[in-house]
Amino acid sequence: MTVEAPSTPATQPVPDPPGSSSALRTRAARGAVKPEIQALRAVAVLLVLAYHVAPKGLPGGYVGVDVFFVISGFLITAHIVKPLRRGTLTVGGFYARRAVRLLPASMLVLLVTLVSTWLFVPRSLWPQFGRQIAASALYVENWVLAGNATDYSAPAADVSPVQHFWSLSAEEQFYLAWPALLIVGSIVAARWRRWRRAYLAVLAPLALASLTWSVLATAGEPASAYFITTTRAWEFAAGGILWLVVHRAATLPDPVRAAGSWAGAGLIAAAAFAFSSRTPFPGWAAAVPVLGAVLVLAAGLPRARWSPSGLMGWKPVQAVGDMSYSLYLWHWPLIVLLPFVAGAQLGLEGRVVAVLVAVPLAYLTRRFVEIPVLDAYRPTGGAFWRRKSTVGLAVATGMVLVAVPAFTMNTTVRHQQTVAWDTLERVVASPPACFGAAAVDDPACAASADDDPTDAVYPAPLIGDQDDFGVVHRGCQVGGDTVIATPCTFGDPDGTVKVALVGDSHAAQWEPALAAVAEQRGWQLTTYLRSGCPVTATPPQDRSAACRAWEKDVIDTVEHGDFDYVFTSALSATHYGGDGGVEGFVDAWTRMGGSGARVVALRDNPDPTQAGVQSTPACVEDRSAEACGTSQDVSLLPDPQVSAVEETPGAALVDLTGYFCQDGTCPAVIGDVLVYHQDQHVTMTYMTTLAPMLSEAIDEAVGPVPGS
Repeated sequence: MTVEAPSTPATQPVPDPPGSSSALRTRAARGAVKPEIQALRAVAVLLVLAYHVAPKGLPGGYVGVDVFFVISGFLITAHIVKPLRRGTLTVGGFYARRAVRLLPASMLVLLVTLVSTWLFVPRSLWPQFGRQIAASALYVENWVLAGNATDYSAPAADVSPVQHFWSLSAEEQFYLAWPALLIVGSIVAARWRRWRRAYLAVLAPLALASLTWSVLATAGEPASAYFITTTRAWEFAAGGILWLVVHRAATLPDPVRAAGSWAGAGLIAAAAFAFSSRTPFPGWAAAVPVLGAVLVLAAGLPRARWSPSGLMGWKPVQAVGDMSYSLYLWHWPLIVLLPFVAGAQLGLEGRVVAVLVAVPLAYLTRRFVEIPVLDAYRPTGGAFWRRKSTVGLAVATGMVLVAVPAFTMNTTVRHQQTVAWDTLERVVASPPACFGAAAVDDPACAASADDDPTDAVYPAPLIGDQDDFGVVHRGCQVGGDTVIATPCTFGDPDGTVKVALVGDSHAAQWEPALAAVAEQRGWQLTTYLRSGCPVTATPPQDRSAACRAWEKDVIDTVEHGDFDYVFTSALSATHYGGDGGVEGFVDAWTRMGGSGARVVALRDNPDPTQAGVQSTPACVEDRSAEACGTSQDVSLLPDPQVSAVEETPGAALVDLTGYFCQDGTCPAVIGDVLVYHQDQHVTMTYMTTLAPMLSEAIDEAVGPVPGS
């Protein structure tokens, strides 16, 4: 890539040291990519890598993508406007050069990811991975993720090894639209004597409209606004506008430019450290890293002794900038796929290793894929491989070679999952005698299981991770910015016995069993549920302000409600600090019981992830049910609710651990039913089979309840 360089004085007769700012400016003037651009690319990719390795250490590292967008707008505007003014621009040639520059490396990474998914990833994840690999090959991944309303900052939200292709998709869509907009600018420029103002007249309104839309969309639908091209177009436009006016910055005194460069770097760093998953983004917040990138690019390479020019020209920085594209491509698939290869979740050290592996892969891709293809393609030559039509055919072929197998992977497994759901529905409608938790109480079930030649598991591991608690799909488990205790009602709406179920997702998973009890006994059951928010008077410090406000509103609502019983549960692995959360539960339960309600704590279930089983369905599919059981000593964590019950007058405990663990082992499959979906949540199927046992345990804990 070549861009116009700021005017510089003539070089000195004596050669400059290779790393000096003068030598860097000389190389830039000769047509090499500007060193400050390569340095800014290095900063951008290192921010993204650091964020993906240690998101808590650099919670706003995702702003590196915004820096990339500004650089792209700056460079591509130059690549289009300069030939437009010479009358040499061909749209086909522009697209061919973009394809030759970007697609060989990206298609290589997608193809390797596709094969790795087929070899190492459980089939239950093939539809999700296959769909996104296909979308990435067609450069629409950002719209797929926007449609899924994925939270990019959530580590387990719709994760796939190509999720990072959303930014490349947005960039390719920018490339599609930008030539047409600048051609309009050239038409305006033909009538104006000042061509820069003509292009600004086209780009400035677009930037303003996109920024306005970004602010509005971020306020309304932040999860989808993060990905869509319309909320990001102004960032590309900012780079384009900068290129049109950067010649003025080159005339500023060197100390001013040096100060601007440091200020820009400071803005980028401030965003990287101060922003987090809670920051509404992009919206107004994106202006901070965008302005930072603009200042660095505008400053160029100032000669002031204290300027960052020497650091920008440091060989390792330039090397990272050179291979930043390939490094960005490789790092995320490795982070996501290595756990499947290793059979264990990656910790911080493992993610560091993944990035370290990405570095040589990026170098090799740059050295043997990107550079040779760029060198081979010369649009002025007559060789077959240099023709635009050949490039177009190669692009289409590469996309087909990736997208078709990925779509096939998606549709094939989707069909198998449909069959598995139909089978599960038939079995649940008429369950056998030893189905699920019922097998624990009947010694004869063990003998019948030994005689069963089918080894059938329900739900099938292929759909196990989708068999989650029903309240999620009914909208009864809130999230996001919700701060109001949102109720859902189950059982008999006119029931005289009123009970509530409150808590996080580990309370929500009890809804199928408790709703069945309420239906049988004629109770009115009201739920107040939010993922990640245990209802306690002293919530963990890492919870959002919305979560804490919601918890307070739930406690107030229940305290002033007319409930006879309040059932609650929480994830045992939650880090409360201090006394482990006991005091917070005691305070909350005391308040909720103040109106006469009796609090019943449901002891939390075992957590297979503590024993290294990250996904029980995947483990059972790849190995066997027996191999995926865990030790009770390891997977059953201490539950602070147990101690809180002892300290809260009138509180009672329901402990169904015996239906999750027997003889020191917590099986993955009980009574032919898969116990867990994904990590430590119980499948809806198994929880439903626990309804009779839960009903009996309630009577044992609090005495016979009216309606029992």
